[in-house]
Amino acid sequence: MKKPNIVLIMTDQQRRDSLGVYGCGYVSTPNLDQLAQESTVYDHCYCNTPVCTPSRASVMTGKNITGHGVYNLFDILPQEERLLPSYLKDQGYTTALIGKLHVSGIVFERDHRNAGDGFDLYELCHEASIHMDGKYNGYAQWLKAKDPEEFERVYTEGRKRKFRPAQTHFSTWVGERSAEYVREDRDKPFFLMAGFFDPHNPYDHYPKEAAQWLNEECYTEPVRSDADFDCPEGVKLERELHGRKEHPTDEQIHQMRRDYFASISFLDRQVGKLIEALKEEGIYDNTLIVFTSDHGDMLGDHYLYTKGCDFYEDCTNVPLLIKYPGQKSMVRSQRLVQLNDLFSTLLQAGGGDPSIRPESMALQEEEQRPFAICEYRGSGKCDDDVFPYPVLATMYRTEKYKLNMYYNTCENQLFDMEEDPKELHDLSNKPEYMGTVLHLMQEYMGYQAKEDHRMNAARGGRSETPDFANVPVRKAHT
Repeated sequence: MKKPNIVLIMTDQQRRDSLGVYGCGYVSTPNLDQLAQESTVYDHCYCNTPVCTPSRASVMTGKNITGHGVYNLFDILPQEERLLPSYLKDQGYTTALIGKLHVSGIVFERDHRNAGDGFDLYELCHEASIHMDGKYNGYAQWLKAKDPEEFERVYTEGRKRKFRPAQTHFSTWVGERSAEYVREDRDKPFFLMAGFFDPHNPYDHYPKEAAQWLNEECYTEPVRSDADFDCPEGVKLERELHGRKEHPTDEQIHQMRRDYFASISFLDRQVGKLIEALKEEGIYDNTLIVFTSDHGDMLGDHYLYTKGCDFYEDCTNVPLLIKYPGQKSMVRSQRLVQLNDLFSTLLQAGGGDPSIRPESMALQEEEQRPFAICEYRGSGKCDDDVFPYPVLATMYRTEKYKLNMYYNTCENQLFDMEEDPKELHDLSNKPEYMGTVLHLMQEYMGYQAKEDHRMNAARGGRSETPDFANVPVRKAHT
């Protein structure tokens, strides 16, 4: 049987409720909504951690953050780690990266490749504003050849270059260059990672015309309640860091959300170019297509912004569409998924052995996770928003409950996700839920004990059984 091509489309900082198929009427995503009609749509996919670098390292290694060791935004993935493309090459695949990877800190990736990345074609770009002189920057090379004047503007102005032209936009490069790659002649199946930077902040670098595609009558205000301020110190710290500058006004928040969804609307058109190329080449049906993101964005919900040490759905729950080869109609899945499950899912699709990564569950299999975990270990932030101390916290999500544990201050949050999906009512301090909190904590500690044993037991090997251990046990004197 012919092996399927595999396309992994990954955006940056895109929350689950930002596509039409997930109920967002404000955004315009006709291409992704159409893809969803022929895909399995996962409603409960969680990032392993709500920060770019460790989250992406989990996707590409299949490991939790304790397994691969990338905890912070600028950490470097250990060089002995092999990424998914390396394993797919063992199965006869040719592999390509076009766009963002970010499994190590951006300064490292500017000058070095991760030793086990496994990509045959490596056209990297973290963002269309920084490190434009990096030796691996494929977007910079493309832009310099396409429009030298625009290259100079981007190189000189960086993020201050607002509302960029559609024909030279970063997302345009990823979409068009990915389509070109798909159309190349080859005698092997391929794995392509198309890494978009959108809709990451700053949100106002999309082409202005994309804002016209929004359905303004469907705009929704941020989800908030008075109880948002009665929360763990880690969440308060997140809010206070933004408050060092002026808190956004309602008008500024509206514009922020408008820009965010406009950039997704533009991104959708670029994804459409890739999908169109697959269809025109006659390989669409035999291609496994994944669309997802590394984490979400708060966008003012619960008075929070971007991402960080909070575990609200807006930050941790990401879109996940998977069109399996030959799939013709939508399937809606309510199973709990972690992003690192993509490793085993894609490796199995390519003929590899998913059992090499026990912590990653292949989604083709019937066995499902009883819970999903998202971890935060002082992951850090950029610019002025730097945490003064590591925030150590974990989200433990079952089908019904979400328990958020903040270890620094011994605080919790508990939400009933069936009755309170917008997470407005923290139940953790209510006497009638103390048993629930304790039970969920015990479940999580049991899981961690098993993981510790699996990963660390007998790291130095085992000695032979000593001779005296073979002597029959003598009966006690009576």
